[in-house]
Amino acid sequence: MAAELNEMVRKQLLENINQGNIEEVRRILDLGQIKVDSLDEDGMTPLMQAAYKGKHEICQLLIDKGANVNCSKHEHKYTPLMFACLSGSLEATKVLLEAGADKTAQNNINRTASQLGAFTGRHECVSLINNFISMADLESYTKVPDNETSPKLDPKLLEPLQKYILNNNLSPVRLVLYLKENMVLVEEYKSVVKILHLKCESSLKDPDKSSEVMSMKLHYLGCVLQHSGRWHLGIQGQNGIDGFLKYLIKGRPSDGFPLGTEDFIRQAIREYSFPETTILRQLVTSIAPVNKGDQPTALTCLTQVINGIQSIQHTNICGTCSQPNAEKRCSACKTVTYCNTICQKLHWFTHKKHCKLATSKDNENKNS
Repeated sequence: MAAELNEMVRKQLLENINQGNIEEVRRILDLGQIKVDSLDEDGMTPLMQAAYKGKHEICQLLIDKGANVNCSKHEHKYTPLMFACLSGSLEATKVLLEAGADKTAQNNINRTASQLGAFTGRHECVSLINNFISMADLESYTKVPDNETSPKLDPKLLEPLQKYILNNNLSPVRLVLYLKENMVLVEEYKSVVKILHLKCESSLKDPDKSSEVMSMKLHYLGCVLQHSGRWHLGIQGQNGIDGFLKYLIKGRPSDGFPLGTEDFIRQAIREYSFPETTILRQLVTSIAPVNKGDQPTALTCLTQVINGIQSIQHTNICGTCSQPNAEKRCSACKTVTYCNTICQKLHWFTHKKHCKLATSKDNENKNS
C-alpha cells in the first residue's frame, strides 16, 4: 500500500513538474510523502525531470529543498546538468551551475554535459558551461582582506559583473550596450578591471582544459570595460560611452565595414599578457593573415575560439551588435538586419551612406 501511494505521489509530482506548476510541486514536497531525490524506473530524480523540461524555477525549488545537484544514479549516469544542457535552457543550466553542478562529470560513454550539448546543437548552453563563473566565486572579492580596510569589489557590483562575464555575444558593441545599461560598472571600472585581470591570471592555473579560454575571455572583457570607462571620463575620446559606440560602429566609406570594431579586437588580443598560451597563438594565426574587411573577421575568430565553432553559425545577425536571430530589417535596402530599433537607430549614421533608399534620394536630388 505504501509503495502504491509513493508511486502515485511520484507521478503526480512529475506531472506538475512537466506542466510547470511550481506551487503544486511545492505543496507535494511539503507533504513529505516523497523524497526530493526519489528515483523513477530509469533512475531519474525530480530535479533531472525539471532540468530536462527546462523548468528553471522548479529546479531552484528542488535544490532549495535539498535535491542532489550532482546525482548520477540515472541508468546511463546522466546528471541534472546534462539534462539541462540537452533541454537548451540557459536559465536551468545557470541555476544548476550556481548550485555547484560538476561540469566535468561524465555519463556512461564518457561524455560531459558540454560535450552532449555540442553534439545536439545546444551551443549557447555549452558556452555558458565552459565560461561559467559563479556568484560565490566573485563574492570572495567582496570580503575585506586581512590588513586592509575595504574589499576589492563593492558588493553592489556582483550581479551586473557576473551577467557581464556570462554574456555569450562578444561583439564589443553588444558589451558596451550592456555596460551603458549598467553604468555602475563603468563608473567603478578601475576596480572591476583589476578583478577581471586577477581572474584572467588565476584561470590559467586551473587544470581544466577550458582555462585558457576563460582567461582570454576575461582579459577581453576587461579591455572593453577599461575603454568604456576611459571614454566615459573623456580620457580616450569625446562624447562619453556613446562616442565609443560610434567609434566601434562607424563603417569604412568604401563598404561600411566597421574598422573600429576590427581594430579594437585585434589590439585587445595583442595586449593579452600570456604569449606562451595555445589560445593566443591560435588567434594570432587565424587573424594575422586576414586583410581587414575579409573573412574571417577578428570577431568571428574570437567568437569561434571562445564559444566554439558552431556558436557563430547563425542567420540574421544584427548589423550593429552581431546578436543572432535579428528579426528587424532595414525597410529600404532589405539587406541589413537588426535585433531592435535601438541598434537600427545607432547604425543609421553609417548605414545611410550605403542604403539603397539614401542612394536613390541622393540621385533624385541631383536630377531635380
